[in-house]
Amino acid sequence: MTYIVPKKVYYIHIPKSGGTTEKYKLKQMYGEDLIEVPTGKHSPYDEQYADYDCIYTHVRNPHNRLLSLYLFCNELDFMPKKFISKERDEFLNTEHRLKIHLNATKYITEQSQFDKVMLHKLKQLHSTLSVENYVKWLNLVSKANNMMDEHFEYRAYLQQHLWISDNVHVKRIEDEEGEKLNETTRMTEHNDEEYLEAGRSTIQKYYSEDLRRFGYE
Repeated sequence: MTYIVPKKVYYIHIPKSGGTTEKYKLKQMYGEDLIEVPTGKHSPYDEQYADYDCIYTHVRNPHNRLLSLYLFCNELDFMPKKFISKERDEFLNTEHRLKIHLNATKYITEQSQFDKVMLHKLKQLHSTLSVENYVKWLNLVSKANNMMDEHFEYRAYLQQHLWISDNVHVKRIEDEEGEKLNETTRMTEHNDEEYLEAGRSTIQKYYSEDLRRFGYE
């Protein structure tokens, strides 16, 4: 989802980087003036908002962000359909996607055999949480960094710098004073550090530009 206040604020919601928390803040500040643009849940920088007064986003340490995404994918496997945003379903039947340079329609209606196999493998790996499956999942999603505009479903796995342009002000979620993320997934049976350590080398390899550009060690 993209959040805008016409001609004033344009917020780019990068998946698992605190965007839902920021939406609630913007809602408090601007009330009904805040518009959620249905872009199929998440969409990168769009030139049509380039003249807005405030253009910004949040980024997150890639190590924590990718683990959060893995856990969220697991949660979606068991989430009742009634909790899935109706805007996401409506997006498939709108023409707005054509204006934001997404090839989502072709992807959804014409999945290649490669896509079917890839998504099936990813689902298998995040359906059963384990350190071993997380590392295998990471290696698969890391390859999606070359598939951004071609395949909509891979978009969440991309490096964060691919979502923005030079005129976007970037805030690190870790630097926000008192910030609490709207984490919907909790891992109770394992230690986060075990997962983070296991995935460290893969993320350092495939997400190196995010680590460098946003100052994460």
